[in-house]
Amino acid sequence: LHFRAYLRLIADKKSYINTTGWLVSLKERKPLDRYGNPIPWMNYPTIRFLEERLSNELSIFEYGSGFSTLFFASRVKSVTSVEHDRKWFNLIKSRMPNNVNLIFKENDINGNYCCSILIEGVKYDLVIVDGEDRLNCTKQCLGALSSRGVVILDDSLEPMQQPCVSYLKEMGFKALLFEGLKPTRAGVDGTT
Repeated sequence: LHFRAYLRLIADKKSYINTTGWLVSLKERKPLDRYGNPIPWMNYPTIRFLEERLSNELSIFEYGSGFSTLFFASRVKSVTSVEHDRKWFNLIKSRMPNNVNLIFKENDINGNYCCSILIEGVKYDLVIVDGEDRLNCTKQCLGALSSRGVVILDDSLEPMQQPCVSYLKEMGFKALLFEGLKPTRAGVDGTT
């Protein structure tokens, strides 16, 4: 059985773990597609859904930065990303293209970090909540959504993320859950 699984999942170049880049990500220990390009650390169905809908007319705000920032920057007009980890911020800042505004804010609860989306008065088409203080980020981001705005909650299957999902539903949002493998991980991860 293990040998058959090996042949079907690993050796077959058309298998899911090869075509998504899961094996490349596992080898490199970071989220990459099969060609070695950066992708978000989200499950593959979410990434696929986004790839088909992103355009150079969209502006994005993300709580939490990194490989996803690079992925989005190559597909949209602009990305603003807030990061709470100074070491990570310093490491990735030089890799960011011109259409990225990378902001550093210390991690706090219901303070500067979650409110950083409101500072510039910009309306965003897509807000990704994948950083710290997620419930307060979810609440604050609504004031910065464009009329066509969408909020993405990563790791939404985790119990501590359920208040975020519930809050958005209470505010009239519809929820669409994507489940599947995430780069480098073996379990099922959810994004709403």
